Amino acid sequence: MTHPHNYWRILASRPLAQNSNWSSKLQGAGYRVLALPLLAITPVQEPAHVQRIKNCILDFDHYDAVIFVSQNAVEATWHWLDQYWPQLPQGITYYAVGNKTAAQVQQFLGSEATVHAALTAMNTEELLALPGLQQVAHQRILICRGVGGRPRLGDELENRGAAVTYCELYQRTLPAEAVAQFTHANLNPAQDVLCVFSGETLQNLLYVATTAGADLSAFALVVPGERVAALAAERGFQHIQIARNAGEAAMLAAIHEFIATLDKTDL
Repeated sequence: MTHPHNYWRILASRPLAQNSNWSSKLQGAGYRVLALPLLAITPVQEPAHVQRIKNCILDFDHYDAVIFVSQNAVEATWHWLDQYWPQLPQGITYYAVGNKTAAQVQQFLGSEATVHAALTAMNTEELLALPGLQQVAHQRILICRGVGGRPRLGDELENRGAAVTYCELYQRTLPAEAVAQFTHANLNPAQDVLCVFSGETLQNLLYVATTAGADLSAFALVVPGERVAALAAERGFQHIQIARNAGEAAMLAAIHEFIATLDKTDL
């Protein structure tokens, strides 16, 4: 069976701030789009938690390295830095997961600064393989992230002898309207392709589907990397395409590749 691209509808499940741009890319590639954000990014609000963030920012000059795990972490951190550090302290080494996160850090730091980043797989393992993070004994490292994000990163750096502090700036939650939106979407495995950018998004998708009484195992699913693919397989998905990384270009390329195979075989 051969279909034009606009036969297929792609689930766009990114947080609202990123989902509009992603949906536009999908539409530009000729696909129909089901925009259904499955993660919401909200600032932490508990006074004790906010105070911990403030303490991290006030101690910013005490860290040997700062790691940003997402664009959201960069934006939130710089909002705080603008309040307390009109001029950034010197001597800090900066790291980032992903090209967009690295570009954002670079924009704030200026062109003369160097940002070390995981740019190929764009994951924790690639970041941990960077030369500057091999010998970190007695270094103080600040990880700017959402609540509970990328736990293996800090654990491994501590195993290597670093003193790790987490600056947890935001929470990732399931949007309140997600179940209702899913129910009204009338998903069909013969024309809908599911696409998630993280394991947490996949877990939220499965929760929403279970709540709505839907079985997703027959749907085509595009995921960023082997870890999320393994999780999807454990949860019963039978048609899984693995993108090179969680960047939009790699995810779109994986969708193209997957659809080419789906057009030749019916699900």
